[in-house]
Amino acid sequence: MPGGAPSLLITHRFWQSHFGSDPAAVGRTLTLDGTGYHLAGVLPAEFQLAPGADLWLPIGQYQDDLTGRVHHPFSMLARLKSGVTIEQAQAQLSTLERQIESEFPDTHKGWGVLAARLERASTSHMRLALLILFGAVGLVLLIACANIVNLLLAQNAARQKEIALRIALGASRRRLIRQLLTESILLALLGGTLGIMIAAGGLRVLNAFLPPDLASVKDTGLNFWVLAFTVAVCFLAGIACGLVPALQTLRENLHGMLKDGGRTSAASVGQKIRSILVVSEIALALVPLVAAGLLLRSFHRLLAEDPGFRPERVLTVQITQPQLSLAAAQKLTNDQQIELARKQSLKFEDIAARVQGLPGVQAVGGINVLPLGITIQSASRFVLEGETVPPAGARPVAEVRLASLGYFSAMGIPLRRGRLLAGADYGGSNILINEVMARRFWPGEDPIGKRINLCSLDPTPCWSPIVGIVGNVHEYGLDTAPTFDVYFTGGWTDYLVIRAASEPAALAHAVAEQIHRADPNLPIAQVSSLDNLLSDSLSPRRFSTVLLGSFAVLALILAAVGIYGVMSYMVSLRTGEIGIRMALGAQPRDIWRLIVGRGARMASAGVAIGFAGAFGLTRLLSSLLFGVRPTDAVTFTLVAVLLVAVALLACYVPARRAMRVDPIVALRYE
Repeated sequence: MPGGAPSLLITHRFWQSHFGSDPAAVGRTLTLDGTGYHLAGVLPAEFQLAPGADLWLPIGQYQDDLTGRVHHPFSMLARLKSGVTIEQAQAQLSTLERQIESEFPDTHKGWGVLAARLERASTSHMRLALLILFGAVGLVLLIACANIVNLLLAQNAARQKEIALRIALGASRRRLIRQLLTESILLALLGGTLGIMIAAGGLRVLNAFLPPDLASVKDTGLNFWVLAFTVAVCFLAGIACGLVPALQTLRENLHGMLKDGGRTSAASVGQKIRSILVVSEIALALVPLVAAGLLLRSFHRLLAEDPGFRPERVLTVQITQPQLSLAAAQKLTNDQQIELARKQSLKFEDIAARVQGLPGVQAVGGINVLPLGITIQSASRFVLEGETVPPAGARPVAEVRLASLGYFSAMGIPLRRGRLLAGADYGGSNILINEVMARRFWPGEDPIGKRINLCSLDPTPCWSPIVGIVGNVHEYGLDTAPTFDVYFTGGWTDYLVIRAASEPAALAHAVAEQIHRADPNLPIAQVSSLDNLLSDSLSPRRFSTVLLGSFAVLALILAAVGIYGVMSYMVSLRTGEIGIRMALGAQPRDIWRLIVGRGARMASAGVAIGFAGAFGLTRLLSSLLFGVRPTDAVTFTLVAVLLVAVALLACYVPARRAMRVDPIVALRYE
């Protein structure tokens, strides 16, 4: 309740690490920023709404601008009533929003509301990537099934004399089909068992590549539902793989096989089916290979993107000091607020000076929000001086950053025009903007000296003169366009940024000592290199690329195995024919062309069919690509060449064996 006693909830992780899982911790008082909070309870261990948060405070008990109608920083969570769809909820919320807009047009005009299921919203940025990976798994499964069908066709062809004898002795075809399906199902279940054993170890490798947003996947593991799904897939795959070979085998002239020993009929069993299956394998393998190639080229382009700063040899340290509540800050006069900002700046600059004196430190600065984050922080809607003021919801948004004097030097962000911030700007209104903002709002003009109102949603404007222009920084990842960035100084910056002459991690202990010498009560919450933060920002794309690439390689290997198996079987069946050809004067190179040519034709047909599918399916990758088109000609060409080369390589061993056939031995074999 507003005005009630301050209280909070803590996560299960925080309860274990700070209270040793003591049940008596509930009811105790925690002190945050000089204010005591009643510990009302501990959240369950499976609570994963915001994995990075440890403390949860109720917003309704505080009288500040967050509970007013000026800003809109929150997302609302609600549980739908039984039988209510998300579409119905969206319609009701839209009606409510229109009513609020009519009542409060100054603060709500131009805003909207979007209803989405929590499980979808929490993984929306990775949803398409996961669906594509699921599709790749399906393609690999189909390729594996095609290989099993080829294997069973060959095996059943070798057993046709046995099957003919069984039928001659009175066995029904239904019983024989049941036997052959049982064998294929057992084979699939054995393969599934082996796959589960491999998956148990593979999950550890997979967890190393999981992006932070999918950290909850680590808690899933091989549970009952995963195992049940695996068994069901294996069972269905066993039926699907065994049915075609069983029916094909029983369609043959089994009585004729008893007369000629099964040789002639066995040679003709399933030849067309095997060739079609190999062509299908190549076509199916081409799709994930193209997708993986596009993601790989996209990831390479992303790594080459300039983040707007130099991340090498930079250490970041998060240090947070107690801040005044908004209610207390509102009681301060303007001069008192300026003086408070000046004192906070001087305190931070004192810490920066101490750290600057450490051996191996080149530059030190501070910022309130580090770049490469994934959530919007400290954004403000602004208007230009002298321009028509648009509705609140239509005003442009700027990312507002509080920076120390040495921040731009420590980060390697260049000054393009004007000057940087100085000590005289403490508590003042002078600001810096980035290049993209200057080009967008003052094309062909010099923005230096222009003013913008960063408090456009407040009753009282705060006009800020522009004194300099700095380079663009990718605030929300390398794959997002630079935002409109505004920098000012005067106050405490939560992140200390240190540029080192060598390995930055070696400075962490010395930096912590200097911070605690300046103020023993300052908590150090996070220590990380800027390279690691950059790597974490790329983790979703790295995850998708590595996993899809792994499935693509597996699909390529399976397709190669399928081609090798078919060509080897073909050579064994045509041994007599090859012997006759060589006895009549055929050269080994002729036999080579015969075998390899067959493989090349199947590979070419598979590539042609695969291209048709890939051109359509890769368009789904558009939102996952960066600097690469879904129909990138280089990727398609390289994948086609790779597949044909692998197919020819798979034909190499059978072709070599065919070239060494002794005509005398082959004719005697016949």
